[in-house]
Amino acid sequence: MAKRIRAIGARPRQAVPVRVAKHIERLGLTGATDYLAWCGARGLRASIQKSWSELEVEWSVYGRELASARARLRVDRDPRKLIAGVCAGSISASAIARPSWRSLAERIERAGLTASARDELRVLVELVQRRGNLLLAQAAIGDASYSFVDGLVALCRRRDCWIREPRDWRARSHNARRQFTSLARHLTSRYPVPGFMDGAWLRSDAEAERYRDWFLRIGAGESLRAAAAPIALTKRILHHFLQAPEHYAIEHALRWGQVHALGGDRRLVEALLATRIGVRFDHEEFWQSVIRFFVANPDLDRTHVGPIVDYLENQRFASQDAFVAPGVRAQLPPPQPNLSMSGRSADALLRQVERWHRALGRSAETTSLRWDRSGIDEFELETGTRERDLRVWRIRELLSAEELRHEGSVMRHCVASYAARCARGGTTIWTLELWSFEGVQKCATVEVDEPNRVIVQCRARSNEKPTPRHREVLERWAERERLRFGQFAWGFV
Repeated sequence: MAKRIRAIGARPRQAVPVRVAKHIERLGLTGATDYLAWCGARGLRASIQKSWSELEVEWSVYGRELASARARLRVDRDPRKLIAGVCAGSISASAIARPSWRSLAERIERAGLTASARDELRVLVELVQRRGNLLLAQAAIGDASYSFVDGLVALCRRRDCWIREPRDWRARSHNARRQFTSLARHLTSRYPVPGFMDGAWLRSDAEAERYRDWFLRIGAGESLRAAAAPIALTKRILHHFLQAPEHYAIEHALRWGQVHALGGDRRLVEALLATRIGVRFDHEEFWQSVIRFFVANPDLDRTHVGPIVDYLENQRFASQDAFVAPGVRAQLPPPQPNLSMSGRSADALLRQVERWHRALGRSAETTSLRWDRSGIDEFELETGTRERDLRVWRIRELLSAEELRHEGSVMRHCVASYAARCARGGTTIWTLELWSFEGVQKCATVEVDEPNRVIVQCRARSNEKPTPRHREVLERWAERERLRFGQFAWGFV
């Protein structure tokens, strides 16, 4: 009879003792592997050879976990008690089982409110939970998404500015954003306040307090002429500012007011908002002269606005990273630090932009720059059938200045100028490619603001918009990676 030969070095499988097998079954686990993992996760000895006393300890641990889980489920059953307990500090976020309610509780805990303010917040949160449906909703304003709970916290911080009692508020809409708009104005405003100003309460950045003051001043019927602002607020700018679209961020509305006051239109505004100066107001005197240039050249195709802004920023403000000798790298000043828009023609400027693009394609100054991969995964999608017309869509991250240079050369845009920004971190550049039997076809270049997980720009060849098919692939990638599209990611209307 043939003998069974055990592989050299192999260890015989140990049988699970009967008492341990029954213990595993009582714990609701499916086998020895799950049991060993369960023990390891709780700091218990990971072995199937256990004494009766060890099994009793494990059963006690399981009982405590089960009781804690049941307690969390009881807490979740009554939202009103849950909210009151969180605001009072008697219920911890860690004791809440449902992720949505736990996230709400964590936001309240992080707010660091005083005892009186927490009590006001409890009244406000209970009110909107009973009369509205905004408590667990999110608001999209500009390129960011916000929690309405943060807005309620901010309103409570300004309790001394309330002019009406919360109990007198009634929800007039099922839309969460409109409910918050109505509540904020009920509490603080005697006069109409534009919808985009809601962001003042929802934001938590350095500018949020300033814009809350603006909200209160507008609601009181006061002028913003004397208010501190990143641009000069003329009467004409303020007139247009207050008419900006509701979905804009406040900085977008400032550009809207400025451009319209100078004689521009919506297409010019949205072309500018898709550039680096959309929400930046440094070197404002120069950029105002650029806006005047665009207004004075209405026949200039607005698809050129982005490349022109990139060129002007690079020439006037961007330090140049270059090798000044073999093995010696230095930061050189901007090529044209005194560049002015005075006397420039649109045709001449476009020729300069085109020469700059060609120079980026040939430049070897920054080709040594490389950076680490971001935390966002790449993407692959197969379409067609393997036997007939298989095509593969790939979205991959560009990780060096050389890759950006090649991308810009093929796609005929200036993505090569983003190398320094990518190396500093925060900005990531991606390419959408179509792979087939015919070879690799580049379809679109994508810029992602990684910290906020926002897709800032999606551009096809020569800064055109991606096709609907390209857009569909990008949307599937964004959904999987939980990325949001910025307001002007696809360009302007």
